[in-house]
Amino acid sequence: MSLVFKRYYDMKPAEYLIQVRIAAAKQALQAGASVFDAAADSGYTNFSSFYAHFRKLSGMPPAKYRQLFAQNISRAVMDAPIGPLRILASQDAILCVEPANYLEKKTGQATDQVPADRIIPNDPSGDLVKACMRELKEYFAGQRQKFDLPLSPEGTNFQQKVWQQLQQIPYGETRSYQQLAEMTGDKNSSRAIGLANNCNPILILIPCHRVIGADGSLTGYAAGLAAKKLLLDLEKGGTKK
Repeated sequence: MSLVFKRYYDMKPAEYLIQVRIAAAKQALQAGASVFDAAADSGYTNFSSFYAHFRKLSGMPPAKYRQLFAQNISRAVMDAPIGPLRILASQDAILCVEPANYLEKKTGQATDQVPADRIIPNDPSGDLVKACMRELKEYFAGQRQKFDLPLSPEGTNFQQKVWQQLQQIPYGETRSYQQLAEMTGDKNSSRAIGLANNCNPILILIPCHRVIGADGSLTGYAAGLAAKKLLLDLEKGGTKK
């Protein structure tokens, strides 16, 4: 039976079932379901397996897929001095600010299917995207040092804790990974701090660019080291006004 199935569908029954379940999960995420509900409703009892299968078949984590394709989320791409930025927002908060080509770089595969722009008319999510674009333009023009936007980055409890501490680093200042570890209450967590910093989904508004090496050297940044230097130089100039 299995051999006949494989000859007809060019895959094993188990592989076919995975594709059917992930397709169902994608539809649920597009309709606005949570990642957990999409996994359960598509027949998964093991979330790790769901995550692995989804990422393999779609090229991105389920949470990112939901952000990009959910019907109740607005998104837009704006030009910026560090390169085009993709902004995503729900009705309640900013979900993501990232380089527009970040998915291509991270997954190593084309993501032409990713919708670049969709502001939902007369919807709070669209208003938040527009407000974020306006405040970012003011920031790059040296006219804004703090952002007045609700943020909702998705991550683990530890990541959330690190991202909260990042927002305590003042404009125009920097902290080392060791200092950030001490701020979170665990001076031995520098390595984990670095990983959480690298996973920050809301660039600039959550200023992971203000974290540098203990020797003052620049370290990795999603938009590239040149972008990180530009942001730090911009802020240093802004504090002199």
